[in-house]
Amino acid sequence: MFVGLTARQMRSLSIQVVFFPGAAFLGVLAVEGDFNPGWARWVAFFGVAAGLAVTIVARFTPWVTNAFTTRLIAATMALTAMIGFTIQPPAVGVLTAFVYLGIAVGGAAFLRLRVAIAFIVVCTILGLSVVLIRSSVPLVASIVFLALTTITTIVVIVLRQSLQAARDEAIALSLTDSLTGLANRRSMDAQVPLMIAVAERTSQHLGCLLIDIDQFKTVNDEQGHSAGDRVLLSIADAIREATREADLGVRIGGDEFCVFTIVSRRGDLQIIAERLRTLVQNLPTTPVTTISVGGSSTVPAAASSEPPLTLDDLLHRADQALYEAKSAGRNQSRIYG
Repeated sequence: MFVGLTARQMRSLSIQVVFFPGAAFLGVLAVEGDFNPGWARWVAFFGVAAGLAVTIVARFTPWVTNAFTTRLIAATMALTAMIGFTIQPPAVGVLTAFVYLGIAVGGAAFLRLRVAIAFIVVCTILGLSVVLIRSSVPLVASIVFLALTTITTIVVIVLRQSLQAARDEAIALSLTDSLTGLANRRSMDAQVPLMIAVAERTSQHLGCLLIDIDQFKTVNDEQGHSAGDRVLLSIADAIREATREADLGVRIGGDEFCVFTIVSRRGDLQIIAERLRTLVQNLPTTPVTTISVGGSSTVPAAASSEPPLTLDDLLHRADQALYEAKSAGRNQSRIYG
């Protein structure tokens, strides 16, 4: 578990491991006074131990995000547990219960949901314990504290989830073509290098099919742009039908589309191109819509001494094959090489 840690990380971990048990020990000694019931020492110890546990988990568990923030909040929780049960006079000590409200809100705002819920539960237990011990009106103070903590953290979590949903939607819209629902150029630039890496790692080919609608300008000129939009939507539907879920369909712009697919053999790319061309030719559009398709593919590094192809290389070679398909009379498919 400690393999691969830098000297700085080891020092940080050592400080945490020494500090929190030490704080716990001092906290237990400090609450030995008559002003606290016997169980308070265990509550104090629980608060400090919870801080220690979270710092260790945040350091070594990949699914805990915002590890620094988690450790900072946990340290605050541990120190508050010690101070809240020891500070004099009790009227001041009870105010530390509301520090837990701040800790709970911080967890709800900045930590992953499961971790945040754990923080909220621990903070509620510790805060209520301080209130019950230190307040002159424990019942009223407990109700106020519990209500404030519950309402505030729920509001923060709901707002956070709403903001995250809006952010995710904005990201999705920025990566999607608004008309067809296919990926756009920005999404292609981000995803294709990853697909190239997967194809290289699995010794397969990443195929690129560049699609251009034949005589699309005539459709726009004679039937209007609404008819052109219907054709574009039909092409997008055909791309979805002809490809797999793992493939990437892209509208590059205008009447140009592109499909990226990982195949075992280069010959499979021609089969997919012909399937797509036939689907489009049989679409119920007026007049009959046809496409020209040009394709290219990467070659696994083990089978070639050439440098790996980039996205620009794939598009350039596919464009050359597309030019050949159009020169041959349109409604054709050609694969580079």
